[in-house]
Amino acid sequence: MNLRKIVMLTLVLCIALGGTALAKTEITFWHAMSGQLGEAIDYMTEQFNAQNPDIVVESIYQGRYSDLNTKLVASVSARTTPTIAQVYENWTDAFIRNDLLIPFEDYLNLTEEEYNNYIEVYRFMNTWDGKLYTIPLNKSNWILHYNTELISEPPKTIEEFLQISKDITAATNGETKGFGMRPTLELFHAFLYVGGGDFLDDDLNVTFNGPEGIAALDLMLGMLEDGSALLIDGYENEAFGDRMIAMYLGSSAGMPHVENSVGDKFKFATAPLPAGVRPGAPFMGTNVALFKAASEAEREAAAKFIRFITNTENTVYFAIKTGYLPVTYSGLNSAEYQQWLTDNPHKAAIANLDAFGYGYWQPKIAAWEQARSSIGQAVEKAFLGVMSVEDALNEAAFEVEEAIEEMLTQRY
Repeated sequence: MNLRKIVMLTLVLCIALGGTALAKTEITFWHAMSGQLGEAIDYMTEQFNAQNPDIVVESIYQGRYSDLNTKLVASVSARTTPTIAQVYENWTDAFIRNDLLIPFEDYLNLTEEEYNNYIEVYRFMNTWDGKLYTIPLNKSNWILHYNTELISEPPKTIEEFLQISKDITAATNGETKGFGMRPTLELFHAFLYVGGGDFLDDDLNVTFNGPEGIAALDLMLGMLEDGSALLIDGYENEAFGDRMIAMYLGSSAGMPHVENSVGDKFKFATAPLPAGVRPGAPFMGTNVALFKAASEAEREAAAKFIRFITNTENTVYFAIKTGYLPVTYSGLNSAEYQQWLTDNPHKAAIANLDAFGYGYWQPKIAAWEQARSSIGQAVEKAFLGVMSVEDALNEAAFEVEEAIEEMLTQRY
């Protein structure tokens, strides 16, 4: 072999080996996190990329959740799904029914200890067919916000809650109502659940139009009729900050808005939802799904990324930065997070350990988007007096049954 051939072969080998050394696995992460939330996602992504030079994660903001869902559905049709994406449980169910997802559990290689470290209620929310399909990311719970200048001890039961609402209204001559509400599905669900009911039973039979559902709406409307509650046009935190109401139920994720509304006008604190025939803590938020179109290398890289952003350090960072909850017990119990709660006593109920034991969530079925719209409209109709409570709930029940039947017969 002459010298020229040797030089050329050497160059070819160098280029080939250099290309191999420089090869990186690239994955895309679609999300709906903007503002401080988006900054937290970007920071963790940058940290991961810096620590894993063989992987490049591109986190892409896709707009609001509705925009993200629209783009995900479009990507399915175009066969351009991202590697991973932020999803609600009902989206997950629809994607699973169409064989579009891979269980994250299959690639995370979790030990029993690591698996159990994810908070139990979140595991339930992310499990299908006995598999941890998705991984919790931004989770929040509903809590009671109350003005401590007017309420020294928050109500622990529905009976105490109703009485305090009346007492505050009377003591202020109606200038401050005891409770503030909007006709939302979430508020209806809160009273429905602690009253012993739910939207559906385990066999997907509609139950919200039963006695518990009627009682829940009657309770809400009764508070408006006796003057102990204020029907709010706008957001509860604004009315709360303006001293129009002394209490309201809302998401822990909205804490920054409450703090801005209240400012230094008065002190407030948080507490678990008042218990009825049972306690209840509604948990909400999204998770991360792994799409089946990803290659093996992309799946492994995605699993490595998810392990990173949900490790103790990062789940605590994300929780403190955004107001969401840590997704692991190690994060929840970490010295850093517990110190943050100590430094912010008004946020104590956010991480009430008891609440994780009786947490619940909205149905995680593909038909839920349509179903929740029907139930939400029923609540609004009852509040407006357009229909009786019974008729509004029965009408919604019929529509929800149809949506579920369509889903089960694969016409969804």
